[in-house]
Amino acid sequence: MAKSPADSKIKEQKDMINQLNTVVSSQNELIKSLQGTVEECNRTIASLREQVDYLAKKLFGTSSEKSRDVPGQISLFDEAEQEATFESEPDADAEIIVREHTRKAKSTAEDTFRGIPTRDVILPLSEDQKYCKDCGSELEVIGKEFVRKEFRYKPASGEVVYIYRETAKCPKCATKSVMAKNIEFVKAHVPEALIPHSYASASVVAWVMYQKYANAMPLYRQEQDWKQFGAKLSRATLANWIIYCQFPGVINSL
Repeated sequence: MAKSPADSKIKEQKDMINQLNTVVSSQNELIKSLQGTVEECNRTIASLREQVDYLAKKLFGTSSEKSRDVPGQISLFDEAEQEATFESEPDADAEIIVREHTRKAKSTAEDTFRGIPTRDVILPLSEDQKYCKDCGSELEVIGKEFVRKEFRYKPASGEVVYIYRETAKCPKCATKSVMAKNIEFVKAHVPEALIPHSYASASVVAWVMYQKYANAMPLYRQEQDWKQFGAKLSRATLANWIIYCQFPGVINSL
């Protein structure tokens, strides 16, 4: 039995609808796949941005105590350090009262190490310095010369060491009249200071850095420990020691 034109048209429309449904289904699957790709790209971009922000803050961030928001960055000053807190801004017509304050007197080296035991260390002449270069006679020690003062650390204690070095002269050459104005004095060799013009010693700085980085002890707590030993070492002084020993070339170039 032959189909009427209306039936043929209906069949064609059904076939077209089926094809369109197939296309729509394929497009939906493609859209879902693209959405997954976009989400993965967004996560990658967010991760890269975090890394860029972290590296930028670590490279260009300030060295103040307020730079604590960088995860994983080691700071010389810790979150428990004291910070200034600010309240809400006052009104324009409000009266601002400034409290009087007195400036603390600058502490001296004696005040810094008050209560710390002291001892003298005399650096003797080396073997090649003990004999006169002119006549070969054994030199006679005539005194000592003060070189510097160091604060040294011993476990659970500290001591202030006054370093001197021996000064000698030749007893025979010194008696000659022609040498009266040209007496040569020989002085013992002195090891170079860890930090120029500072009383910091290698033992003290090593202990401070060990406590800071190995034991995670902040500088304000180390400041309290040194105070119990009798040494008034501020956290700023300890931080300067660490900075100098970590970056000596940079400090010397400033």
